[in-house]
Amino acid sequence: MKISAISDFPKWKKKYQPLLEDRKLIISVSGGKDSTAMVLLLKEAEFPFTCVHLDTQWDHPQTERYLFEYLKEYIGPITKITGKKGGMRKLILEKKTFPSRVARFCTGELKLQPMKEYLRGLDEDIVNAVGIRAQESQKRAQNPEWEYSRDFECDIWRPILHFTEEDVIYMHKRHNVRPNPLYLLGNNRVGCWPCLFATKSAIRILALEDPERVDDIRQLEYEINTLRQKEDPNAKMVSWFSKHGEFFPIDTAIEWAFVDRSGAELFSASDREMGCMKWGLCEFQHPFDKQSKDLEKKMKNKSSRTL
Repeated sequence: MKISAISDFPKWKKKYQPLLEDRKLIISVSGGKDSTAMVLLLKEAEFPFTCVHLDTQWDHPQTERYLFEYLKEYIGPITKITGKKGGMRKLILEKKTFPSRVARFCTGELKLQPMKEYLRGLDEDIVNAVGIRAQESQKRAQNPEWEYSRDFECDIWRPILHFTEEDVIYMHKRHNVRPNPLYLLGNNRVGCWPCLFATKSAIRILALEDPERVDDIRQLEYEINTLRQKEDPNAKMVSWFSKHGEFFPIDTAIEWAFVDRSGAELFSASDREMGCMKWGLCEFQHPFDKQSKDLEKKMKNKSSRTL
């Protein structure tokens, strides 16, 4: 029996059963399409598992609703893991700066460290399954399907490493599970809202769909820079979005996203910069669900007015 990229499902299942026997299988779910396809695959294989979600308190509320109101009805309970540092906002205020390409403390303190503490606290023989696909990048293609992680002190399994995007979509359809509605405007990833590696289109959607989060970022930028200036009048200005250390306050980033027609991206990540996704703990960039047509119309109108 063939299932997506797995040509012989019974044989595949027989291969991994001994590796999982008498061990605790922990599945990292982000609310994104890949981790959802992975958990549906493992559910169909009838492997007992526990689902966990890293809560940075910086996700779009729609992702939270998708995970804990919709998806749990298909895959069972999802354990929410929150770091001791609290969420993104609290961490930024504590650091008096924003995460950046060269200082992604958000990854370490809100995702990796909480996951390490959770796994080590179980005091069991753990296998952590993550939804990484080789097709996503050359760097990911170099990942093995199974390896031991000294950081997490357990085996890491990538069950859908060789899946294509078509395979992922097929798994949703096979189990009659809708994808995260934030994909409906065409963006490829979900997770931090916004990610510091957001694309131009994601920033436009943020501005049109979630002015409250824009206000939140604007206020954070004001508070952090005020604190920094009090401590040092010569302190460098910082912002959520930046490029090569250049200051891009949220309003400047939004204006660029609507006005610039060059097709160039300022903030999106290279393979090397996707460290927060190495273990499948999050995915990034997302639009909204319900008003997708209205948003598309708004984006076109806004773009035409700013040209």
